Amino acid sequence: MEDKYDEVLAKYDFCVKGTKRVRGAVLLETDKGYKLFKETRTSATRLVWENMIKTHLRENGFDRIDSFCLNNEGNISSADQSGTRYVVKDWYIGEECNLNDLNDIYMAAENMGKLHANLTGIRYGNRDVCTTAEDMSSVFRRHNTELKHIKNYIRSHNDKNEFEIAFLKVFPMYFEQAKNAAAMLSESAYGDMYGKVCDKGEVYHGSYTYHNILMCEDGVSTTVFDKCAYGMQIMDLYYFIRKVMEKNGWDIKYGEAVIKGYESVKKLSDEERHILAVFLMYPEKFWKLSSYYMNGKKTLMTEKNMKKLELLNEQFDNRIKFADKIG
Repeated sequence: MEDKYDEVLAKYDFCVKGTKRVRGAVLLETDKGYKLFKETRTSATRLVWENMIKTHLRENGFDRIDSFCLNNEGNISSADQSGTRYVVKDWYIGEECNLNDLNDIYMAAENMGKLHANLTGIRYGNRDVCTTAEDMSSVFRRHNTELKHIKNYIRSHNDKNEFEIAFLKVFPMYFEQAKNAAAMLSESAYGDMYGKVCDKGEVYHGSYTYHNILMCEDGVSTTVFDKCAYGMQIMDLYYFIRKVMEKNGWDIKYGEAVIKGYESVKKLSDEERHILAVFLMYPEKFWKLSSYYMNGKKTLMTEKNMKKLELLNEQFDNRIKFADKIG
């Protein structure tokens, strides 16, 4: 352990027995279990919000989380002599959730259901700190505007490369899908449900990805709550299931494992199922590829972009079949 960290760790009531460098942090083996020690630039008020969420979860029995370890003065963060701030969290030894393993997927989705069941009725005065998830209706409209701009940009070229020719060929089917998804979302119960999340005190994790779900010998551990906010919890389910399906060619059995795991704890309403299906119908990966092309060195990425576009085209029908099955 570097000497510069000693002054900070001296403020905690545990003894460090060993250390290991991990991604962006230091893993501590202590006499009170494993801890994660890392620098933070998060505001003090935002840390209070996150700590409140974690305290709420622990008090309701959902305690396999990366809770903050308060220092000897009762503070969430500790500063060294230079003013750099650090936090210490409880940590767990396990493997990241394997998105190719049906059992891991089921358990992670089941864990999400338990998490969501405990993240309701949250009341917090400072809305500016906890924030609210972005309105997906606005996101879809913005993405559609960007897609049209990119298409017009490519069409204006005289000498089009292989990717640009292929992009224009398939653009109509993706853009039609994007427009339909945006229209269906605006006609659904989404707007009303989104508008009530704060009143209901509904909080979502905001970063429920395989990196932040640890499969340990004694259970599933949930980490990294730094994006938790008031929002529709179905957003966590959408992001997780989309990543699972993208990793597995939109094979329906993987999506079914997610839904079954989640609903073993928390049933989805008909409205939630419909909204989830609309989210999945939107060609998010096509928009991402378009944006990546627009913001990158176009002449150097043709081969890489072609492979990505070909994969999207191959998965197009399976994605629609799965969205239809859900909704």
